[in-house]
Amino acid sequence: MKNKLTTTLLVLVLTLPAFASFEELELGIPAMAMGGTGVVLGGIEGSMWNPAAVAAMSTASVTVSGKMPYSNFDFATAGIDGGAPITENWNLAGSARMFGGELYSEQIVAATIAGKLSRDFAFGLQPVLARVDIKDGVSSYGSSMAFSINAGFRVTMYDRWTFAAAVKNPLESRIGNSDEYMHRQLTAGTSYEPAEGLVTAFALSRDFRGTRVRVGGALPLGPLTVFAGAMSGPAVFTGGFSAVVEGIKASYSVQTHPELNLSHAIGVTYAF
Repeated sequence: MKNKLTTTLLVLVLTLPAFASFEELELGIPAMAMGGTGVVLGGIEGSMWNPAAVAAMSTASVTVSGKMPYSNFDFATAGIDGGAPITENWNLAGSARMFGGELYSEQIVAATIAGKLSRDFAFGLQPVLARVDIKDGVSSYGSSMAFSINAGFRVTMYDRWTFAAAVKNPLESRIGNSDEYMHRQLTAGTSYEPAEGLVTAFALSRDFRGTRVRVGGALPLGPLTVFAGAMSGPAVFTGGFSAVVEGIKASYSVQTHPELNLSHAIGVTYAF
């Protein structure tokens, strides 16, 4: 059964470039646990969901995270994000991701510059360099690189509402000399925070799969925050938690699937 599942997933992964590559490499465990509503969240963990999230950082931070889709280690994604303020209103961050194994792999590195153009409006820009490599088990079919740009903004209203939007690959960058595009996606959402840490979020995203609806929430319980969410296309449920101990935040998320096993993700964030 395990070999059958691995083979099925491998076929799906190898056919992915025909539609879009470098998708769903955002990580950011709280955002994943909240139904993928990371476009509205702030901080270093949201940097790959919305570049404007980096503007919310008040101190230097670093997060290391990884996810295991469908409980299969062969298709794990690992990532690291780090950033720090460079001026009173502007922050700089860097991110790296690695997905796949020996037969198929994707790697991306990104730099993010984000700042507050006013007290309530933040904007972020994120150049991305990506590489994909495909092998047949003995030799390499080849590898290609691509350069793209992501952008986004966040607006805080009445100190409780946030509206945000982000676009990935608006310039329609292609992978190498092929006709295949990097992942293109437009996401917009809003969140409401009636009390510190108590968040409800809603987002819509549009890419080659169509429009996906995302909802999520966070409930603080002392040093522990519990997350829950759901998304469409296919219909899945998400959940998880974050715990803060001596300035170190450990996070975990889980996601269901209509037919495959659970997907798990973990991350550790430290603010200097």
